[in-house]
Amino acid sequence: MSWYSEHGPDQDIVISTRVRLARNIADFPFPHLLDSEKSNELIDLIEENVNKIVPNFFRTLHFQDLSEIDKLALTERHIVSPQLLQDKSEKALLINDDEDQSIVICDEDHMRIQGLYPGFKPDETFDKTHKLAVALESILNVACDNEFGYLTACPTNVGTGLRISALLHVPGLHRLDQLKYIIDSIRRSGYTVRGYYGEGSTEKGQMVQVSNQITLGQSDENLIEKFNTLLNSFIKKEREARKIWYQQRKIQLEDKIYRSQGILQSASLISYDEAFEHLSNLRLGRALDFDNFPDYPDILTLSYLVGVGSIQKLEGKVLSGTERDAARAAFIKKSLANK
Repeated sequence: MSWYSEHGPDQDIVISTRVRLARNIADFPFPHLLDSEKSNELIDLIEENVNKIVPNFFRTLHFQDLSEIDKLALTERHIVSPQLLQDKSEKALLINDDEDQSIVICDEDHMRIQGLYPGFKPDETFDKTHKLAVALESILNVACDNEFGYLTACPTNVGTGLRISALLHVPGLHRLDQLKYIIDSIRRSGYTVRGYYGEGSTEKGQMVQVSNQITLGQSDENLIEKFNTLLNSFIKKEREARKIWYQQRKIQLEDKIYRSQGILQSASLISYDEAFEHLSNLRLGRALDFDNFPDYPDILTLSYLVGVGSIQKLEGKVLSGTERDAARAAFIKKSLANK
């Protein structure tokens, strides 16, 4: 069962928590300096040693062997970044069946060890990811300096190599025009706020990603603790904003949400962007305890499976724009009818 079909804490606001640990092997140059032969040697080395730790737990995907649809579907489920798919050099992904643990090989660093959880679970996500990283460090010669910590291709990752992030649904703060002020405050505190797909992307469906920006001179525990404090404050502000919005504009907000529900239940054609916006409104209706609204995992699963790549993957073939819109509408309609 995929991680996004499960429940998690604070799921009315926090879609998911991600921990990523950057690690490099001392015997190899950074990925941008590797030729094809050395890249494949590195991929084989990491895959072999991962299988020693957790035999048959991960499957290996070589990016050069994947179709464009498969690659796009991976980005739509937030497993890899859109930027990664533009790079034609040898890269690989080790991923488990639940898609909550993965290792991206030969991206910016030799290994990006990733863990995902539904809702807000920073401690659990870190523990799961760190356990795998420690096991790999026991058998691989990971590049680490006594003074600076883990050595990475990007200076901002030097230190713990830890990036912890949360994907947040913040329609209340967005509607009350408070979001930009909170983002400015967060950035001044050493955090970064990005769009739905991370670096270089824009906001989508009133969703943003928040993550730490600096790891040097920090401990893992300190970074996790600070992130907990920051996000709990963010969650509280969003809940307050939703309450104010609903009190001030109750009829208009209900109309907006129920219109979205009606369109999703009856449309014969629907684009990805339109579907995503309506699913965002559906999530807000669920958070406001509207009757007979699907649960958070059901809405998130739909969001992850109706993208341009994902809907074609579900259909098992390349589709035209109109065919995608028709297949997406039919899939959403059928899924909501069963809830």
